[in-house]
Amino acid sequence: MITQQMTTRQAAMWFILFQLGSAFLLLPRVLAGTAKQDAWLSVLIAIGAFFLLVPLYTAIAKQLEETSFSDYILELFGRIGGKLLLCGFIVGYPYLLYIIVLRDLSDFLTTSFITETPAEPILVLMMSAVIYIVRSGAAVIGRTVEILFFLVMLLFAFGYVSLIPSAEVTNLMPVLEHGWNPVLLAAFTMLIFPYSEMMLFLFLVPNIRQARRWKKAVVKSALVSGSMFLLMTLLTISVLSDGVVSNIMYPSYFAVRTISIGDFYERFEVLVAVLWYITIFYRLSLFLHVSVQGLAVVLGLQDPRPLLIPLSLIALVMANIIWPNTAGYTAALQVWPFYSMFFGIFLPILIWMVGIFKRAKNSISKEN
Repeated sequence: MITQQMTTRQAAMWFILFQLGSAFLLLPRVLAGTAKQDAWLSVLIAIGAFFLLVPLYTAIAKQLEETSFSDYILELFGRIGGKLLLCGFIVGYPYLLYIIVLRDLSDFLTTSFITETPAEPILVLMMSAVIYIVRSGAAVIGRTVEILFFLVMLLFAFGYVSLIPSAEVTNLMPVLEHGWNPVLLAAFTMLIFPYSEMMLFLFLVPNIRQARRWKKAVVKSALVSGSMFLLMTLLTISVLSDGVVSNIMYPSYFAVRTISIGDFYERFEVLVAVLWYITIFYRLSLFLHVSVQGLAVVLGLQDPRPLLIPLSLIALVMANIIWPNTAGYTAALQVWPFYSMFFGIFLPILIWMVGIFKRAKNSISKEN
């Protein structure tokens, strides 16, 4: 299958929408539950910590040269070992996240937005669109992102800037009341979700051609999404207070529902739902794209597109059983950062170190 090229701008926009995705609704609750009113400090620390990981991801991107990330893993760890590692990675990380995000989508829409609609039709409609655009290729995804990105930014501005008149700065006080430990723990959670998931962007290095351009897209996306998370966290807590934010499932959505200016400037929760639906679409697209690309290499397929429908149908079934209820989901959130850290941080370190060793070994062999 011919590699489809994307511009740096298109890649950055896709990465931004990917990062917003699930975190847009869930992150304020997760951060406020740990860091309380200091959650905004956790956002700043997490963004700073992520930029310490960027050189690691960029070093791997440079090692790839013109090789795909999947083929590079096979090159480093051998055909059998590489396929086993790649298969475990794909199933245990991007494909599992694909299933989890599908469940997030159905839970939000059936509990907060369209409560009388069954989950299955919602998931089937979303998956149909995701399958179609992933089948069309990365270049098509990049062009659609350019169209919808500015709509997302406009909806975000309308929704959250409108919260400013209701904000109470006292809800952010006192600063560091509980010390640095909760702030750092919350920052670690945000570093893992969503920022360590950026290692999946390594699968798109061939679509952007150069590691330098890829790094530029990653840095831009982190700065923009981080600024949005910071504004969203500050406004959500200052409007609702940390106690409310940490005890409701979707505080970002609930905060926008409180907007009412002059009895006509209101009902902005619909805009937030549309915004989130768009970002989830691009989040699912990247997960499915990475999953089919990786499994195609494992299975020796030249064209990964035949895997799109089978993988999505399996995900549809798994999404309904991945956790039984909200309590199970909350328990999973406590464990997830440590699970995800292996794939987002430790595995890239391993790949980078093995890559350096292989290059050094090849250089010595050529000299001899």
